[in-house]
Amino acid sequence: MSPARGHPTRGCAHRSAALGARRAALAAALLVAALLACADVSDSARDDATAATGRAPAVVLISMDGTRAEEARDLPAFRRIAERGIAPTPLRPVFPTNTFPNHVSLVTGVRPARHGIVNNSFRDPERGSFRYDNDPTWIEVPPLWSLLAGAGLRSVSFHWVGSQGPWRDGTGPAEWRVFDASVPERDKVAQIIAWLDAPPAERHALITAWFRGADGAGHRSGPDSDATRRALRTQNVALETLLDHLDAGGGWATTTLLVVSDHGMAAVERRVDLAAALDASGVRATLRGGGGFGTVTLHRGDRRPRAERVETVLRVARELGLEAWPRGAPPRGLDDAHPRFGDVLVMAPLGTGFSRAGGVGGRLASAATLRGSHGYAPELPAMQAMFAAAGRGVGAGRRLETPHCLDVAPTVLALLGVPVPAALERRALRLGPALD
Repeated sequence: MSPARGHPTRGCAHRSAALGARRAALAAALLVAALLACADVSDSARDDATAATGRAPAVVLISMDGTRAEEARDLPAFRRIAERGIAPTPLRPVFPTNTFPNHVSLVTGVRPARHGIVNNSFRDPERGSFRYDNDPTWIEVPPLWSLLAGAGLRSVSFHWVGSQGPWRDGTGPAEWRVFDASVPERDKVAQIIAWLDAPPAERHALITAWFRGADGAGHRSGPDSDATRRALRTQNVALETLLDHLDAGGGWATTTLLVVSDHGMAAVERRVDLAAALDASGVRATLRGGGGFGTVTLHRGDRRPRAERVETVLRVARELGLEAWPRGAPPRGLDDAHPRFGDVLVMAPLGTGFSRAGGVGGRLASAATLRGSHGYAPELPAMQAMFAAAGRGVGAGRRLETPHCLDVAPTVLALLGVPVPAALERRALRLGPALD
């Protein structure tokens, strides 16, 4: 799902490429790359890379929305990444398996119940409605852009959820782009390259970028469809342009490329209209979300006992074959401990999608045309996201065992030599050396 509604691009001006300095340092860069590929990142290695090339280390973090590891493995760009690093590997998403919660978890290292972006849309009891909003102040813990600013490092962002402006403490990316759904991935890669080639004094430690991945085509046509494959092939061309640049300029010596996704996608074979069923029951409530997951918030003006209304919602959802529970009593250890989850949470079984007749929350394909969705239980194979890596600090052939979405933020910090705050829920992945 796209991070926000499209509107004209604005933001800081593009910087021109400065390739000459990189080419002059090519021999030294290749030497450092060979050394770093065989060892874990450390402060001394970070300093060595900077000394040899005159350029500080950088991490490029790209998300390909709704793309599964098996879809990426056959693309030429990912075959190249696998040759020098880590092939696309299933990445466990957080609950709920939707775009906004997982993108924010990727850059905060904590669950949605802690960072507060509990779904693509929700209602905060005090602040009101959130709907595909990129205002960083909705996030309740510091994201990577702010953590790095606190360490004196610059970051930039192109369409990542929650990156359009400063966080609550006034820190954030030095540059960002306002979301515009019409911007193609080739333009994003051109800007990434310009950022990588910034003068050393303006070097960006972290570049984050959102690619549309398989998500939109998967919703409209289903996973493993021709439309999904075409969408990924187009983005593969853009990604290969970035790889070509890193190859030609010796950029791998000081650059780590992490390509991830936020969730998988499952085919929808059965559709139910939960909103209509709730309306017919007489309960006054608002359904937010859809597909595989949604929340129900009871209206305040209803004088009937709250417990009675909750039971009505539970009964209606379960009669449709959906899993439903009151907030605070989640199944399977899922964490719903945030009031933004509403009063009742609803999850569909794999293969079922729920919505209202007009569409899934008004954003996706209509109930009649929805062919693929997500939001289902995070342990399901179809919901697994993707992780791939190459470059500085990554061992060629390295294999990871069940990496988690919450591993990504601490891994970025470790690659950049920044201490990982104790508040993050997991630790950095060990990306090198290769185990076999």
